[in-house]
Amino acid sequence: MQYTQAIIHYDEITLKGGNRTFFENALVTNIKKFISEINYNNIYKEGGKIIIDINDHTDIKKIREILKNIPGIANFHFAVSEEKDLEKINKKTVELLNEFLQTENKETFKIEARRSDKKFEFKSPQINAKVGEYVLENTKLKVDVHQPNLEVVVEISQKKCYIYFEKTIGIGGLPVGTTGNLISLISGGIDSPVASFMMNKRGAKNIYVHFKNKNIAGQNDGQDKIVKLVKQLCKFQGKSKLYIIPFEEFQKEIIANIPSKDRMIIYRRIMFQLAGEIAKKEKGKGLVTGDSLSQVASQTIDNIGAIYNKTKLPIFPPLIGMNKQEIISIAEKIETFQISILPYQDCCSFLIAKHPETRAKLDEIESLEENIHIDEIIKRVVANIAPILIS
Repeated sequence: MQYTQAIIHYDEITLKGGNRTFFENALVTNIKKFISEINYNNIYKEGGKIIIDINDHTDIKKIREILKNIPGIANFHFAVSEEKDLEKINKKTVELLNEFLQTENKETFKIEARRSDKKFEFKSPQINAKVGEYVLENTKLKVDVHQPNLEVVVEISQKKCYIYFEKTIGIGGLPVGTTGNLISLISGGIDSPVASFMMNKRGAKNIYVHFKNKNIAGQNDGQDKIVKLVKQLCKFQGKSKLYIIPFEEFQKEIIANIPSKDRMIIYRRIMFQLAGEIAKKEKGKGLVTGDSLSQVASQTIDNIGAIYNKTKLPIFPPLIGMNKQEIISIAEKIETFQISILPYQDCCSFLIAKHPETRAKLDEIESLEENIHIDEIIKRVVANIAPILIS
């Protein structure tokens, strides 16, 4: 089937009132960046949707894969345009359906007319009836207005009529970049990539920070796995920065001076302090973590309170109320799960005690921190690292 347009719909953006244009323009800009290497004619806004004019050389399969991963897009269709003439609309609709039915087994249909051009001679119910009657007479399909196998949309826009019936569901949410930069703390596990994705859906652009364990055996100290995870997440936000922060000196200080049961809490407080320094460099407005309440010892209410207290930046834990299976389901959907389960020992697992503290008291933790000297290490480490650019 030779399509002429991709019709892109959004939902949450329509609720933005006076700021709606800002979000629409951001979505158009993001789509342009993602499809920059694909052959197409034009992209523009029209009547509450975004339209991409495509041609004979447009890679439909590739553009479909890209669009379904762009935050802000609720759903989209590939359409064929026709003049706003009912007779031509009838013939084109039947032509498209008969071609479609050669490869797809559908038995029932419904016409869904949409008329943004209120000057068009027929109203939506009339279009439904007239086009539906013509389809009924000229295809093998039967009418079912309640639970059809196929919904055929006939959209009368200001300039053209668009006919389409194959919907692809998108991510929804808000366009990346519309809510600012966040520093996303990414480990080699399942949770943090999902948390990063969830914040992409809320319009955030993630700058990734990973803490590298010196004692890991293997090429690049496990760095390859983290790069793979960020590369997969680039499908949702585009080109990304990844800071790899060496943790060896912090490990030595913590192991030498902190009781084993408290090491994880002290470590995570240092992690937040380091991430805060990256936020200064990148104008980050907050930190993203993969915390899920009480999933592990460091994520109890008391421990989270003690850890989050270390920074004045807002902390965003989008998975906080999810259980593990819910998180895994999203990880599988966004295709980070298989990467996350590759063998890898991160800094957290290296420091976990047999019986870790689960009810940390902030004053006691702060007193323990007086035994370690990390401020100079933090300044030196942050000053000497540069981000890896990944796309």
